[in-house]
Amino acid sequence: MNSLILILLCSNTIAIISIFLNKKFLLSILLSLELILLNLIILNLIMNIQNGNLIFISFSLIILTLSAIEASIGIALLTLTNRNFNNSNINNLNILKN
Repeated sequence: MNSLILILLCSNTIAIISIFLNKKFLLSILLSLELILLNLIILNLIMNIQNGNLIFISFSLIILTLSAIEASIGIALLTLTNRNFNNSNINNLNILKN
């Protein structure tokens, strides 16, 4: 079980590093955020099952709901920038303010 936690924590750090390295494109940032949220869900489930504390498992459903909302908003922004500017650059999001 400890090796699984170590793998999830390494995956989290890789996702955070990829956000900082690929800050130009919206899709890579969205994928990294989804990976972080899914790792949080799995870590929450593992820790609650290990400690025998089954009350806080509902917190995973809240995180899952927030990740679905974040994904839908991100996909909406991605389609809006692709339709208006024909690319998915982050710099184009500032132009969409009008």
